[in-house]
Amino acid sequence: MLNFGVSVATVPTHTTDISATTSANSPVRVAVRIRPIEANTPGKLRSRAEQTPCIEATGNSIVLLPTHVDDDCSQRGGIVGGTRTEFHHSFGSAVSQQEVFDSAVVPLLATFASGQNVAIMAYGQTGSGKTYTMGMGMSSVSGSDESSGIIPRALEWVFTQAPSKVTIELAELYNGKVNTLTAGNQHAATAADALSLLQTGLRRRQTAATNANAMSSRSHAVFTVTVLWPGQRKATKLRFADLAGSERLADTQAEGKRLAEAKAINKSLLTLGRVVAALASATPTFVPYRDDPLTFLLRDVIGGDAQTLLLACVAGNEASRAETASTLAFAKRALAVKRHKPSGMLAGRLRSAAEEAKRRIAAEAEAEKLRNMVKQLQVTVELLQLQIAASSQTVNAGTSAISEQANDAATYTKDQITVNAGTSAISKQANDAATYTKDQITVNAGTSAISEQANDAAT
Repeated sequence: MLNFGVSVATVPTHTTDISATTSANSPVRVAVRIRPIEANTPGKLRSRAEQTPCIEATGNSIVLLPTHVDDDCSQRGGIVGGTRTEFHHSFGSAVSQQEVFDSAVVPLLATFASGQNVAIMAYGQTGSGKTYTMGMGMSSVSGSDESSGIIPRALEWVFTQAPSKVTIELAELYNGKVNTLTAGNQHAATAADALSLLQTGLRRRQTAATNANAMSSRSHAVFTVTVLWPGQRKATKLRFADLAGSERLADTQAEGKRLAEAKAINKSLLTLGRVVAALASATPTFVPYRDDPLTFLLRDVIGGDAQTLLLACVAGNEASRAETASTLAFAKRALAVKRHKPSGMLAGRLRSAAEEAKRRIAAEAEAEKLRNMVKQLQVTVELLQLQIAASSQTVNAGTSAISEQANDAATYTKDQITVNAGTSAISKQANDAATYTKDQITVNAGTSAISEQANDAAT
């Protein structure tokens, strides 16, 4: 990577003094690091906006330069172009990995060795150098390598302090689900052991190429080093959070799986912003830790008992001005995060628990309402079934009566036919008898005539 190599003219600035936004009880220290502008290569010619700086580091201050490319960009993210904001540390594009470690991280490690929990969190747009700075890339092989990031150097430092016991764990938050990338807490005897376990877990981390970054982290990664120091009864934790970068969908043109990942990433970062805003308020208020798995996972890192370093990474060129301004605005809000008194924190947690209880009660009431509706529908269905059964019985009874009447009618008709047949037979017999009688009379008359003729002849 190359330095800017560009001389920036002095510009009028509006200064924000860090003393006005932070205090001794602040649990968050903020550092801003500017990624060097990449030069043209034979395979990629960069635009003027990609090669023009929009930001510079002066001492511990960061200046967002006025723009002549897009005047609207100078006010995005809540920081006007020309504004100078003071942070605990500011690192220009020429600052090395070792300088970042010595200046911002080593003082925190001393706090960690004294028995206090410490967290280091990298925040910024995709492609701004977060993973490189943290040392969660696969190229980090030792703490002595020039390009090694914070994690390998911190592991080397920890093991030089002769800890009694060290365990490490790597987890990622991908699409709203926490996945453990190491087999639980793994014991590490040396820095090399810890790095080997880390790299094994990193091979399982979700990464993919997008239009904005050829090796984009698609998940938030949290690496936890738990150390038991000699003479201490309670172990302390050193957490490193490499947050996936915020993405503008208009730039990445993400779709399908990448789009779903981008939405999950942006949602969790938005919730993180609300948590920081709540913790920066003058009095403890409801902190929405439970609104997203990321903030719930980091609830002890921001606003908890840990001393935290927020490392805000920015791309630093004109093409990334809007995202740079947004990152600086987030970093400025983080300066105001306060370590509230235990009673205040307890009150805040109680309010959080009360809000959660209200949501559960409301959900249960809605569920009970639905259950009652189902019961009423079941009763209505049963009544309808009874009515249908009664109607069926009436129909069956009517059908039986009609069938019986039909049978009676058939029987009557049959009997009538039998009677008619008998009557016809009797009538026929009577006719036959009458004909026989008539014939008999005729015979008898004939017989009488013959007898009379015989008597006449005899005479």
